[in-house]
Amino acid sequence: MNWIILHEKMNLKLIYVKLTKNRIIRGGGTFVRVQFIALILFSCYSAQLKSQSVLPKSYQVVWETPSKNALGSMPLSGRKGAGANVWVQDNSVWVYLSHNGAYDEQGRLLKLGCLRITPQEIHLGKPGFKQILDIETGTIRILQGDFKMSLWFAGETLIYEASANQPITMKVAYGSWREKQKDSLRLDMNRFTTVTADNIVPLRKSLLFYHRNEDFSVDIIKKAGLQGIPANAVNDATTKRIFGGILCLDNAVGMPLPEEVQWQNWKGKAWHYTSIKSKKHVVTLHLGGSLNSNTKQWEQQASSLLSAPSRTKARELELKYWKQFWNRSHVVINPNKTLKDTAFVIGRNYQLFRYMLACNRDGELPLLFNGGIFTVDNFPGGITGNNGGDLPIYQKGESTPDFRRWMFCSFMSQNQRWLGWPAIVNGDIDLLSPSISFYRDRSKTAAARAKTINAAGVVYPEPLDIWGLCSSGVAPGPDGLTTAPHLRYHFSMMLEHAWMALQAHNQLGIPIKDDLNWIKGVVLFYDSFYRQEYKKRTGQELNDSGKLVIYPSCGLEFLEGATNPIEVVSGLIRITDALITLSEINAADKKELLRIQASLPPLPEGIRDGKRSLLPAVSWEKEYNMWEPIEMYAYWPYRMVGVTKPSTLSLARDTWLTIPENRAKFCKQDYSWMANVANMAALGWPDEAKKRAIYKLSNMVAPQARFSAFFGPGHDWLPDHNWGGAGLVGVQEMLMAADPYGDDKIYLLPAWPKEWDVDFKLCAPQNTIVEVSVRKGKIVSLNVSPKSREKDVIIAEGFR
Repeated sequence: MNWIILHEKMNLKLIYVKLTKNRIIRGGGTFVRVQFIALILFSCYSAQLKSQSVLPKSYQVVWETPSKNALGSMPLSGRKGAGANVWVQDNSVWVYLSHNGAYDEQGRLLKLGCLRITPQEIHLGKPGFKQILDIETGTIRILQGDFKMSLWFAGETLIYEASANQPITMKVAYGSWREKQKDSLRLDMNRFTTVTADNIVPLRKSLLFYHRNEDFSVDIIKKAGLQGIPANAVNDATTKRIFGGILCLDNAVGMPLPEEVQWQNWKGKAWHYTSIKSKKHVVTLHLGGSLNSNTKQWEQQASSLLSAPSRTKARELELKYWKQFWNRSHVVINPNKTLKDTAFVIGRNYQLFRYMLACNRDGELPLLFNGGIFTVDNFPGGITGNNGGDLPIYQKGESTPDFRRWMFCSFMSQNQRWLGWPAIVNGDIDLLSPSISFYRDRSKTAAARAKTINAAGVVYPEPLDIWGLCSSGVAPGPDGLTTAPHLRYHFSMMLEHAWMALQAHNQLGIPIKDDLNWIKGVVLFYDSFYRQEYKKRTGQELNDSGKLVIYPSCGLEFLEGATNPIEVVSGLIRITDALITLSEINAADKKELLRIQASLPPLPEGIRDGKRSLLPAVSWEKEYNMWEPIEMYAYWPYRMVGVTKPSTLSLARDTWLTIPENRAKFCKQDYSWMANVANMAALGWPDEAKKRAIYKLSNMVAPQARFSAFFGPGHDWLPDHNWGGAGLVGVQEMLMAADPYGDDKIYLLPAWPKEWDVDFKLCAPQNTIVEVSVRKGKIVSLNVSPKSREKDVIIAEGFR
């Protein structure tokens, strides 16, 4: 026993921590196991923590000049998929309206239109101008002298409030680029498309705009049938869908005047309202997007919030929701620094991006990886860098704010995973749920697809659309699989989403019962399909060692004709092991899973550069996408090697170091969806993790938008949500690593640079909350809940 005295220079008293020390040296990693006997904090320190805001005030985003165009917008997050881009330009406040349920009859996520608000007696942008985003309260404030304006969401209803010392006139216009059907629009790279018209109904003090998909018939049953999916297995998520909104004004005069407009980078029509002169102005705008939406309910919700008492109650409720959100978790790096400090910026961007994701709290569908709901116009010359490879950015042709690169890929699963993973450690169950329910709700379609190729269980191809079909832009075949050779047998993301659901069950206590069938189904598919394939070639189901041979397979988008690709083997081993431990698994299922477990092949290994290393697969026939760091899937998310298995660190590090140079120059980068910050954390390399976190989350190398958490475009589009998601997970792994179905240990600060101070609160396995403060390379405060988990905490060497 010994007492360690830690000194914290924040005008606080000394903190005394009584520790029991037990060194463990395994696989090159040195950790200290800590038995918490006492943690005594002086009352002045506790009082200060309680009185302080969770986030530094400088996490607010403050702009003192207007923006050039929509690329200079900041996000405003609502709930249930509602949100907006907001910026000031040409003396107007511009708002792009969005809802994550706004999928049209073709299965494309579209924006809802543009709101333009112009105060007549005020010139926005003169000295003294400010536009402020306060993420703690979900509010954007715009200030110009005595003119004050705020925008915030009450659920799915956008509230605009303005006041001035003298009566002013306000002009409010709603603009649409879908006022009529338009052909040959450039909404994706290398292709043109058609959009159908919205319904726009202007009244004296309101304007209704909506799109009803059944007005534009698309035979979803026939579409599914062409992929071998019967009618009773179709998840028709679009035909009955209605999306749009209603604008309500408190003091408009006369009917709105329509006119042809060319706003930003699009042409369309706008309806203009003019208000009476008043010191106060209120506009409410309800946004909706769901199956069988009721536009009358939209109107009731929007018009009711024109009442000041109703808005007050709604505001109190929203502030409560935001407080709950930020109290779940936080990561604040170098809290006493400023925006001149790179590490501080990383922590700030972490929270800004999480705030962006918050627009989908309790949402129906996952946010899209390639922009979410915060996409804007693809301005000529607007994006000039941060572009992975030679992918096109701007191509000539009429476009709209609905543009997003890779739109035709829909829910590309390897990218979509990054909308789910960061939510687990952040404790954001409401942000995770859409990613899990997406697979659950489409499991009948996945089961029908498995039957088309005579397999049991469920199979989800890599390119999924909103219906759970193989995306039409990726060459689906009559068996429901894509015919693209580098994707045809790429099913490993269904394994990763199953592992995600299992981890969420362990870590956050999310019930698993409703997901067991499809999670078991992904394992059953691999077992049945590849026994069948091997028997076709050899006459027997398993090889001479009694092991499953997974061929023909794809190794991510890298390998075609792969045998036992490493990410597939890792996923099958971890998912099967986890399922067997669940009390919810019945005896018959457990028996079958034990049978499968016994036949699973080992991780592919070999000798590279004279060192024992993990390999992409046992063998393969052709290589495609060199960007894929495929071996690293055994590090994260499956944790079969790395800091949570200290005896494997030598193997893990040698694997990274021996990746062939022709691949390394691509797959060791950090664009978009690449998980190399997390991978460096798994290797226990703080210097490498730090370097990559700076590139990934500081957005200082080649920022392409004014808002610092609009990452990208990378391989995809801006704001690149898989770029941000991979960055959040990387920082989480630098701070804390734990295997949810492993040895119960929580490894703290496995790859954290000692020169970075940090305060964090994160969720660990077994419903555990870990709160830590680090100053000058030492832990000065640590709290683990429940207390019974304190014995499982292992602190990286040097931080004790």
